[in-house]
Amino acid sequence: MAGKKGTGLLLSLVLLIGLSLSGCGGNNSNNEAAPAGTQADSTAAPAASDKAAATEKTNELEQVELSLYLPGGPDKDVASVEQAINEYLKDKINATIKINQLSWDKPADKVNLMIQSGEVFDMVYTWNFMTNAAKGAYLPLEELLDTYAKETKAQINPAYLQAATVNGHLYAIPTEKELGQSVGFAFDKAIVDKYGFDVNSIKKLEDIEPMLKTIKEKEPAITPLFMNHTDSLNWFTVYPDSEDLDGSNEIPTLLDYKTMKVFNEYDTPEILARLQLIREWYKAGYINKNGATDKTELKDAVKSGKAWFTYGNMNPTSTNDWTRLAEKPMVIKTLLPVQVSTKSLQGSMLAISRTSKNPERAMMFMNLIHTDPVLYNLLTFGIEGKHYKKVGDNTVEFIPDSGYNSVSSWMIGNVLLNYLNKDEDPKRVQLYTDWNKNSKVSPVIGFVFDSTKVQSQIGALINITKQYKNTLYSGEKDPEPILKEMNSKLKAAGLDAVISEIQSQMDAFLAAK
Repeated sequence: MAGKKGTGLLLSLVLLIGLSLSGCGGNNSNNEAAPAGTQADSTAAPAASDKAAATEKTNELEQVELSLYLPGGPDKDVASVEQAINEYLKDKINATIKINQLSWDKPADKVNLMIQSGEVFDMVYTWNFMTNAAKGAYLPLEELLDTYAKETKAQINPAYLQAATVNGHLYAIPTEKELGQSVGFAFDKAIVDKYGFDVNSIKKLEDIEPMLKTIKEKEPAITPLFMNHTDSLNWFTVYPDSEDLDGSNEIPTLLDYKTMKVFNEYDTPEILARLQLIREWYKAGYINKNGATDKTELKDAVKSGKAWFTYGNMNPTSTNDWTRLAEKPMVIKTLLPVQVSTKSLQGSMLAISRTSKNPERAMMFMNLIHTDPVLYNLLTFGIEGKHYKKVGDNTVEFIPDSGYNSVSSWMIGNVLLNYLNKDEDPKRVQLYTDWNKNSKVSPVIGFVFDSTKVQSQIGALINITKQYKNTLYSGEKDPEPILKEMNSKLKAAGLDAVISEIQSQMDAFLAAK
């Protein structure tokens, strides 16, 4: 649990929000492919003698294969990208990479099974970060970072590293991206234009209802509000002045900023009213009948014309991100204020498994995706001429149906190393700067919950929440009796003990500030 360090983290954030992100990239040794506006524009190329010395040092390393687990896909042509990356890595760290893409069909569950079974693997995107860190699923990284990723440590803001620290140990390396998160919609621009929808008028979730009605009446092939078994309106909290502190979306504990008290988010009049609204939308025919079990990803539903918008976390470049994923122009509308919290800083991170046989080389790889634009763009864009084409020095266009487009920049490394998409705003650095300046910093920034004492209860609570959440948010049934049954089971499984433990640690954190 964080104590007085929270003050230092807040100061780091204030300083970072006040600075341009153009300095995010630190010292690059491969500036030939860096996008305009990043640090690579002013970094001199390394001397030939330096390159020769680096190659000689790399040749002393025995070749190893590293595994990397990321969300999305799986892409059909990931093998050719692996081959290109492996050729590039040979003279860098003498390693090959195996990219394992986990579809959005409950990827966290798949990783949890890997962890529980003791499967050997190297790097993984951190779902359920604090829970897995507390139970020893990841290796401590502070010494590895100091030794094998000095460039990354020199450039990354300390706020990110503090957010990834549990019980005094660094357990992941966050993506260098926006500080705060917001939630919103990504609409199909063609549909918005066709019906003259004023998406900027949307201030709360209820405001989309007239649009849903129009789509229902005039677009019979489109589901007005498409849901699947992992994406529903639970993205949109009914408690804007609160924060999730436990590190998981599956444990119903929130902190009320006004009272600084932790409560069960499924036991309030507000959540009942929200679920009753969803129920009414379902009965009106706005929501697909199989929303609780459908496995179609939102991007694929929009791409195929089954849906006309997606929803979830949004960032300064979401217009570009969703346009690329849906393969059609998209319009973004954020609904909740941008908030900087410990959880937002933990939003995208890579950890090294405790079962890794090559943690040193894994950290070398992680250092490169934070500092090497050539590798970073291979991983996020693929191969030039096959998966994308250049339309400018650092501007690219994706090739439709190329077989590789699911590794998004927000998942890994340093987003400012990324090429500009041709449809992306060229003032990307300014977008990030403005986003950060307009972010609201959590009053409890720096708090990290230590779940060690309640691990058994947390496991049971997660299972109960998963049992009921999809049904509640799909609108298929009357939510009131389901909530009553769910809350009874949560209480019996020890929810009060978890709330009490979080509250105790929060009280100590506030007292130490």
